[in-house]
Amino acid sequence: MKYKIVKDKEYLRKKTTPVSSIEEGQEIANKLIEALDELSNGIGLSAIQIGIPKAVSVIRVKKDSVPIILMNPVIVDSSKEKMMFTEGCLSIPGKLSNTIRSMKVTVSTLNHANPMPFGPDTEPVTQESVRSDYGLLECVCVQHEIDHTNGVLMIDEGVRYVQKVEKTIKHGRNDKVVVEKNGETQYIKYKKALDLVKEGWKII
Repeated sequence: MKYKIVKDKEYLRKKTTPVSSIEEGQEIANKLIEALDELSNGIGLSAIQIGIPKAVSVIRVKKDSVPIILMNPVIVDSSKEKMMFTEGCLSIPGKLSNTIRSMKVTVSTLNHANPMPFGPDTEPVTQESVRSDYGLLECVCVQHEIDHTNGVLMIDEGVRYVQKVEKTIKHGRNDKVVVEKNGETQYIKYKKALDLVKEGWKII
């Protein structure tokens, strides 16, 4: 393989530098697309993962689709609705992580004139639709890759979901918990979760 995927977590946790022009970003993006073409299981890649500490990512959830290029991406809006998603990472092979992600995000970039919305193709989101919803997968991938530009990994605290042990079931009012109803999940404060429990939601 022409481009070696970086697996050094200390290096990956460094915040990247913005590109100074679309031309610079495109040159890096071309390398990322070339690297993705060589991989059989990659749907997203960031420049730092091939040793270039610049804020550029590419996303392609369908092998035959045109890659989405994100230069200096920033999430400018995200939905209150959260979901738990099982993610993998080319830089952490063989490891899966349950993460908490926004169901919808809007991203501002250097190379797109208008902010880009990402979210599910089908609503409401159910356990069944999650498996085949490319819009949702793309939305999660975008958040994963933008994390890479900020030196954040899917295994880091604040991203991964840690199941509470049964014996430590007591929650403070401001502790974050996951609630579920009909396949939809939210990651909210315990005091708000108590109100949703009355409406049929379950704390998991």
